Amino acid sequence: MENKFLSFCIITLGKDLDKLNLCISSIESSLRKSMGRSYEIIVVGENLSSLEGQEGLILIEEIEKREYLGYKRNLALEKSTGEYLVFCDDDIIFTEDWVENFINYISANPDWQIAGNRILLPYGGRYWDRATYFPRHIMVDYDYESKDDLFYQGGCFVFAKRSLMERIKWDGDIPFYATSKGYQYNEDVEFSVRLKRMGVQLEFDKNNLVWHYDRSYISNETSCGQMSGNEIPAGQDKKEFKELIKKCKN
Repeated sequence: MENKFLSFCIITLGKDLDKLNLCISSIESSLRKSMGRSYEIIVVGENLSSLEGQEGLILIEEIEKREYLGYKRNLALEKSTGEYLVFCDDDIIFTEDWVENFINYISANPDWQIAGNRILLPYGGRYWDRATYFPRHIMVDYDYESKDDLFYQGGCFVFAKRSLMERIKWDGDIPFYATSKGYQYNEDVEFSVRLKRMGVQLEFDKNNLVWHYDRSYISNETSCGQMSGNEIPAGQDKKEFKELIKKCKN
């Protein structure tokens, strides 16, 4: 089997197939600027039957550990062949320039191992992207350069070199919203703590962007959280987001 340049690993609970299809479509659209690089798209989760037969997709049905996101990411890692890996939830929408910007980033930063980039909500607010967990859980400015605190990228989106991911994997036994179930950390923070102990810096590409297609979140300059039983109306979506979704549907 030929190894790929880039593996996209999508994690889904199969609850919203429309958003999953938009995620896939946005990846395919961005790959038009891949400069001929090879790729694969891996989908891990449940309710995948509607995707069967779609060219270029690798499907892994997993229902037994449905709330264990780290476990599913590890399954995608095992199936993947890419030199570079992108892990994302099924409601992440990639911009048309994402792959091109990614290639530019890794070319200009050869020493990077794992990184994130800007994540915006439909109305333009920030999701947990450039954030720290210690000494307190807070988002920081995109231009923040300090190496002192623990940076982490929310588990919904991160990209990494295969050489790193073969040395460290997610803890597959930490459930979703783990801290509410008695765990010290959620799976993304626990993963970041181990990275820090290994001396690996989580880098950040402030020039690239994905959208988190979830209107139940609202953010301010320092934090982000779900609204109680409400959603920000679609009428408040940013023009750029609306245009991107329209193109993904066509």
